[in-house]
Amino acid sequence: MDTSVQHGLTALTFGYVRNLPKADAPDADVAVRWFAAATNAERVMGRMRAVAADIAGRLWQRRVAAVMLKGQAFAQYYANPLHREFGDIDCFLRGPREAADSAMAEMGRPLCPGAYKHTRLSYRGIPVENHIFFTSFGNTRRGLRTERHLATLFAGPCTPIGDTDMLSPSADFTALFMPRHAQSHFIEEGIRMRYVLDWALFLRAEQDRVDWPRVLSMMDDAHLSRFVGVLTALAVRCLGISVGHEGLRALALSADSRLTDLVLADTMGPQPAVSTPGLWHKTRRIARRFVRMWRFRSLACEPYARMVWNAFAFSSYLHRSLPSIHSDLASTPAR
Repeated sequence: MDTSVQHGLTALTFGYVRNLPKADAPDADVAVRWFAAATNAERVMGRMRAVAADIAGRLWQRRVAAVMLKGQAFAQYYANPLHREFGDIDCFLRGPREAADSAMAEMGRPLCPGAYKHTRLSYRGIPVENHIFFTSFGNTRRGLRTERHLATLFAGPCTPIGDTDMLSPSADFTALFMPRHAQSHFIEEGIRMRYVLDWALFLRAEQDRVDWPRVLSMMDDAHLSRFVGVLTALAVRCLGISVGHEGLRALALSADSRLTDLVLADTMGPQPAVSTPGLWHKTRRIARRFVRMWRFRSLACEPYARMVWNAFAFSSYLHRSLPSIHSDLASTPAR
């Protein structure tokens, strides 16, 4: 049970555990705790979905479309969307930027400063991230090109999520955004098996709808191909996913087996303990992050020196540079 909680798969795994033969089932006390945790996870995710749908509905009354990103969008690929656990609601609003942000603010909850890629608010007690950008791109040329690739794909047709006003981005967009999102988390702090499952379920549902020659070219330009190869190899090895497109299958087959084993061991390993406040603990956390960046630098989108520079110097600078970055995104050619 503890492993399923660690990987954000409590409700999903309990659905299998409850059907195990009695000889293979966990002890009664574990089963009861697992049931309680799974029921609570479904309740929380049900509330998250209801709040996201409420936000999308209220925005649509102002003719602003709310396109869901990350957890809420990825959940649709699960047999039960409430089994995909996440902690906040991420959306990208379609429409003129100022009008869209104004519509969000007029919902009665003030927008609060967040990271440079999004603003934050709390709506009905749930944190909501209103994205300005899709990624933490660090104002590098490659990061800006990747952001522009995503913006190009995002312009494609969206589909409704269930019977709500929430929208899901195109399969092409998700094929690039999902591994880019997973890669950024992996390099900085590590990921859990939930990220591999997301990719596997996406491929099972959508791989025949993706324009793979176009998306694979963008992955190559973003220096994402090696990570996608490893992620796809894990989806095949651990979850039995069949890959139909020759180019994507080639990435998985060419993935270094030692590196894939290392990524799997890291993904399945224990998470670092939560640091307590204080300079010493913060220093240790930063040091661990830089060691991790070096260890997995072959899977990163940027050179190690650039990642270190961005971590130390760029975050605060970026908040003062958004106007020029918007201009760069408009002028930076995507290869």
